[in-house]
Amino acid sequence: MGDVGDARMNLARVIEPHDVDRIALISRNHETTYGVLRDQVERLRGGLVAEGVAEGDRVAILCGNNAYFVISYFAVIGLGAVAVPLNPTSPAPEIERELEVITPRVVIVGPSAMANWLQVSTAAADSAYTVVIAEGDVPDGALAFADLLLADPAPVVDVDGDHIAAMIFTSGTAGQPKAAMLSHRNLLANIEQD
Repeated sequence: MGDVGDARMNLARVIEPHDVDRIALISRNHETTYGVLRDQVERLRGGLVAEGVAEGDRVAILCGNNAYFVISYFAVIGLGAVAVPLNPTSPAPEIERELEVITPRVVIVGPSAMANWLQVSTAAADSAYTVVIAEGDVPDGALAFADLLLADPAPVVDVDGDHIAAMIFTSGTAGQPKAAMLSHRNLLANIEQD
């Protein structure tokens, strides 16, 4: 991927150099190799492009610490879009408030968030964004995560190192939570320090 000082980069490339047969993650007692992970990420990128996601768009990820989160995160940042992880166990009013702040193009809802997502007000849920359901019943107007994985793969979009990769809401201990912005370069520097 190159030195953190390189002008064009994308943090999503960190999964590229690994051997295809090497285990990338274990989620819900299921092993996923880097080869499978890369294919799923590339296909989800393609599915998101088909839904109109482009560089700079925000995508909310309401998923627990599992494969849905990993695939979604790398697909989103790989497009040069901004991944916005939200707490899947947050109550509906908090989810609504955060969605209003970030104005996402897409919201990806994982299994651990479904109960709270179903409590999100109709006005907020019917906003200008597309809802993608990771598993289970797909409400009218929403899309199935598995269907997006059937899309043609889309390539990584290289961006300037200072391009925002993720927005993370702070804990809000001194008032309302605010979204901290993290660039591709910031996040890559953190990885390379380990």
